Amino acid sequence: MAMGGTGVASSTKFNASAHNPALIAFNRGDKPDKIYISSSLGTREIYNENLNDDILDYQDSGIEEDFREAVRSSSQSSQSSLDEAKLEGERLKAILNDKHLSSYRSDEMTSFSVLVDTDPVTINAFARRTLRKITVIRDRDSAEIDKIIDEISDGSTSPGDPVQRLISSVDSTAFDFSELGATVATTNVIDYNMPISWGFTPKLIEFKASHISKKIIDYDVNNPEDSRPSESKLEWNLDVGFAMLFTDDFLKEEFGLDGWWLEGEWVFAFSGMNMFPTDVKTYTPTRFNPDFPGSRPAVQALYQVGLAHYREKYMFALDIELTEDNVFRDFEGSTRFISMGGEYYWRDDFHLRAGLRINASNTSLGAKESTTLTGGFMYQPHGFSIEAAAMVSEYEVGGTVGFGLAF
Repeated sequence: MAMGGTGVASSTKFNASAHNPALIAFNRGDKPDKIYISSSLGTREIYNENLNDDILDYQDSGIEEDFREAVRSSSQSSQSSLDEAKLEGERLKAILNDKHLSSYRSDEMTSFSVLVDTDPVTINAFARRTLRKITVIRDRDSAEIDKIIDEISDGSTSPGDPVQRLISSVDSTAFDFSELGATVATTNVIDYNMPISWGFTPKLIEFKASHISKKIIDYDVNNPEDSRPSESKLEWNLDVGFAMLFTDDFLKEEFGLDGWWLEGEWVFAFSGMNMFPTDVKTYTPTRFNPDFPGSRPAVQALYQVGLAHYREKYMFALDIELTEDNVFRDFEGSTRFISMGGEYYWRDDFHLRAGLRINASNTSLGAKESTTLTGGFMYQPHGFSIEAAAMVSEYEVGGTVGFGLAF
């Protein structure tokens, strides 16, 4: 996280399995550690949310009852009562539009791994878990309000109780995703003395999800309903990765490139995570219940390319996601990140990190995934390492901390 979420070409053994399986064996000429144990945890949440205030403001406004009374009064067929119904309809639409996609989100991440560096392969066994919760207001009634106004305007159809026809809701979702796998990678040296690494991760994934939808007027901010997760779903999946270090001779002789900017090391990498897309249906009772809409959140394949440039005292990295990612697309939104980051080697055992992550997708919606600034450090005395990171954006804050031990 500290370097903007980059890692496809710049991960260390500490977190390579989560970004690019090839990099667990890509030592860039350093003497490999024989055994490496690491663990980490992180959290992030929307910090400037007004979700509960928005829900209470809507509930206390009496706008639904005002709209109901205005529609009932319009049956008198007077122009003034019809105008009043139209006015209340527009007021209701304006309030719903103002509250639309007001949300709260929290994420929790934990991981543990044991890496064994052997010849000719490196193996990393790991367990990871991500828990993501979102609560969001959804305006779903603009078209229905217009339809009710049209019905009372032409007088040919009775609108009935207009409030019973409103379905704008507070949707609460949870997505629990766990992985248990083993990454296997190896490195070979080819022409121009260039190391090439490739790796793959067969893994067992378990995921379950919950989606509860309550009308705004019925939602209890002081006692929200507990999530109702679907049954656990176990499936096999696969991550793959590739990394290559470009030497000066290769860049000069094959591409005719030259100059001071070629100094140091250039690493190009590619990764494909969760190669087999899948989804799961949220809990749905046997008898129809509008509180449980039965969504299908998805685990999607994610392809990325990365470039990293290493110099004596610092490095820069750039990652680009080639595919969009989304879980509850209708209201959570989608993401496709461009990530940039850097690391300054203040001392051999202490590195400073910073980065920037930009959501290049057109939608962020309730998840509010936007441009994020990050920073952190790594301290590694005598085979022990501590990594910490913090992130902040217009909407969210978060942090991670990790520990590692090399034998």
